Amino acid sequence: MENRSRDIGIFALLIVTFLIWSNSFIAIKLLLARMTAFDLLRLRFLPVGAISLGVILLFHRAAAWRILRAHPVRVTLGGLLMVISYNLFLNSGMRYIQPNAASLLIALNPLITLLLAVRFLHEPFTRRRLLGTLATFAGLALVVLLGRVGGAGGTWIALDKVPYALLVLGGPLSWAAATVIIKPALKDHSPLVFNFVSLAIGSLPLFFSIDRPFLRLALSLRPLEYGAAAFLSIACTILAFSFWNIAVKHWHASSVSLFVYLNPPLTAVFTYLFFGIGITLYFFIGGVIMLGGILVATTGRIRPENQALPDVS
Repeated sequence: MENRSRDIGIFALLIVTFLIWSNSFIAIKLLLARMTAFDLLRLRFLPVGAISLGVILLFHRAAAWRILRAHPVRVTLGGLLMVISYNLFLNSGMRYIQPNAASLLIALNPLITLLLAVRFLHEPFTRRRLLGTLATFAGLALVVLLGRVGGAGGTWIALDKVPYALLVLGGPLSWAAATVIIKPALKDHSPLVFNFVSLAIGSLPLFFSIDRPFLRLALSLRPLEYGAAAFLSIACTILAFSFWNIAVKHWHASSVSLFVYLNPPLTAVFTYLFFGIGITLYFFIGGVIMLGGILVATTGRIRPENQALPDVS
């Protein structure tokens, strides 16, 4: 009963996480109209780094030091991959790729994570998980092909924009690698403290890049742009990254990553609500199939792993 309650809580936490993250593509697109990919990276993660460091120094010095001593390689690589690598790839590509198209490319994350987790974490790939994954893929295909995700031109990528789509693909590669790398380190440590440590380390190089042009840009933003930046820093990073780490600590990394499939339909829903871009009945049917596939793949009996995970840090 305790495990069942915990699993329901984690499932709900992941739904909330992707309700937040699905809006990040809209906020990123808004800000990229005013700045470069690197400027957006600094605007988002300089506050995150400062907040994370402050929280560590005030409340979690001992726990943070234990994490750094036990897993210096994992926490550093995880932070750099999730902060700098993932966001530079995503931001650079999204200057020319629409939010819905970008969310579909990011949805390749579960497949990449599954392959890495089976290979390096020895996670099982049961028939139930295979069925759930295939069902989710089928729902995603229905959403993309018939659901008018994002309206005309919003999802399909023009031939001359393919190089930028490949840049976006660097995002799920970085994300999947980071998830698999940090998974063993979360076993014996607080996922919240680990999140603050990895964010502080991942953001640290950006503090050496602060210059006057960036400061002038940051001070010239409009209220809506400040709101988008705050949403990316606080909600999408400090809160949602913490939720993600909690889920990765207790569930298989490949199971948690399946929820990334929720990004495209949720992004399309919010695009419709904010901008009135239409979607069809097939979109909703596909979304229901996707959610059903996730339920099948993640509720067969997700329990804390009994086997010891390898630690190479």
